[in-house]
Amino acid sequence: MYNIFQPILSVDQAMNAEIDTYEMLIRNNNGEFPGINFLHSLTTQEGNDAWIKASRKSLKNALNEQKNRKIYINLEPCQMKFESIWRFLEEIREAYHDHVAIEITERRETIHSLDYLDREIQRLKKVGFELAIDDVCAGSNSYAFIKRQLKVVSRIKLSLLLFKDEDYELMMSFVNAWLAFAKKHHLTFVIEGISNRQLAKKFAGNPVILQQGFYWGKGTAYFNEE
Repeated sequence: MYNIFQPILSVDQAMNAEIDTYEMLIRNNNGEFPGINFLHSLTTQEGNDAWIKASRKSLKNALNEQKNRKIYINLEPCQMKFESIWRFLEEIREAYHDHVAIEITERRETIHSLDYLDREIQRLKKVGFELAIDDVCAGSNSYAFIKRQLKVVSRIKLSLLLFKDEDYELMMSFVNAWLAFAKKHHLTFVIEGISNRQLAKKFAGNPVILQQGFYWGKGTAYFNEE
C-alpha cells in the first residue's frame, strides 16, 4: 500500500483552479482503495502500526519537500481507541503544526458508547488539529452528529457519489441544503465526486465551495523521496 495526495481546489467563475489543501488517500498496487480487509485491519494494533508507518513516511516526504502544503489525513473512529495512534498524532502535530489536519471518516460504525466519538473529537481538538467531517449524511456522520461538533469542526465534505442513483434535481437539493448549513455555521464546504466539467462549472465561483474529484484528478500528486 502507498499514499497519494489528492488536491482540494478553489475554482473561480472562469474555471481557474487553485489548490487549497490535499487529502492523503491510501491505495493498493492496483491504484485502488484497499477495501474491507484494510478497514478491518484498523481495528487491530498491528493494522494501526502499519498505517502509522506508512503515514509517517508519506507525510515526511510531502512536507519536507514543500513546507507550505496543508494535508488532511483520514482517521477512522475505531482507530482512536489505540494509544499508539494518539502518540503518532501528537508527533505529527509537533513536527508539522497546522500543515496537517484531520478528516473524520464514516466508513466504520463506532462500536463504543454513544458519546465515544464526541469525546475523542474533543481530544483531537485539544491536541490542536483543525478538523473536518467527511461524507456528511452518510454512515454515522449525520446532521445530528455534525450539529454537536460545530464548536470544534471547521470543514464538512459532501460526496456526490452518494446520489449516483438519484436524479440531478434531487442531488442538488441535498447539495443546497448542506451548503446553506455550511454558510450559516461558517464552515468550509467541500464537494467531492466532481467527475466532469459540467459539475465543476456548476459550483465554480462560489467562495464557500471547494471542489475535489476525478475531473480534477490530473492534479493528483505523489510526493516521493528525492
